[in-house]
Amino acid sequence: MTTWARFIERAPAAEHAVQVYDDVSELARSVAAYLAAGFRAGDPALAITTPDHWDAVARELDSRGWDPGALERKGLLMRADAERLLNALMAGELPSPERFREVVGGLVDETCERFPGRTIRAFGEMVDVLWRRGQEGAAIALEELWNELAETRSFALLCGYHLDVFELDVQRGALPEVMRMHSHTRTVEEPSRLAAAVDQALAEVVGPFRAARIYLDVAEHVPHGSLSRGQAVLGWLSSGEMPLAHEILQRARMHYVRLRNAPLAA
Repeated sequence: MTTWARFIERAPAAEHAVQVYDDVSELARSVAAYLAAGFRAGDPALAITTPDHWDAVARELDSRGWDPGALERKGLLMRADAERLLNALMAGELPSPERFREVVGGLVDETCERFPGRTIRAFGEMVDVLWRRGQEGAAIALEELWNELAETRSFALLCGYHLDVFELDVQRGALPEVMRMHSHTRTVEEPSRLAAAVDQALAEVVGPFRAARIYLDVAEHVPHGSLSRGQAVLGWLSSGEMPLAHEILQRARMHYVRLRNAPLAA
């Protein structure tokens, strides 16, 4: 079982994961799998989402046999609107630590009181809303507040960010910042497809011998298991060889799209 699969299934308290997504359906599948695993174990959920994204998650939960309305009536699921909650938290350009502890901490405490001894599964999109607004610093500050809250409360947290991982600026700037704040990162829905796409892009651009050298460098400098193989290579190239990284990213995008709907060879 991969570290990501373990997080989705077990979600230990204080762990903090992020799903980077291109299409909301990818996000909905990850969130529904994460919440459903908790419901099976009797763990409550707190979902702080935008309305349209919640609709996608709710449909996915329903397809898995979980009625979101019934879950809310039983108290197993608490929902909040991400943008409204942000309006209550922000003090100028940054989230207020005091308001965060009062508002978000209050929601967590309310859920803890109803389900003593259980680990809450929280999903939050406030950081993504801020990032889309161009308020990257505020998003990272909010991530830090979540991490601080996790030191005194029993919850796991899954975040979502809408980013294009095949853009060089994202690989060089956004992703390192986002990954720094999380214990688990998934940059695409299908890491095996990304690995195959990167393999093919490298073979086309630099040939097998230099590709092998790149993989050895990545294995030496990127902690094993911290990232999927494809993302580790893209991040490594983007940090030091920008012209090459740009070409690999564009070719990898093309191959990933082509492979996404095709089964990989056994």
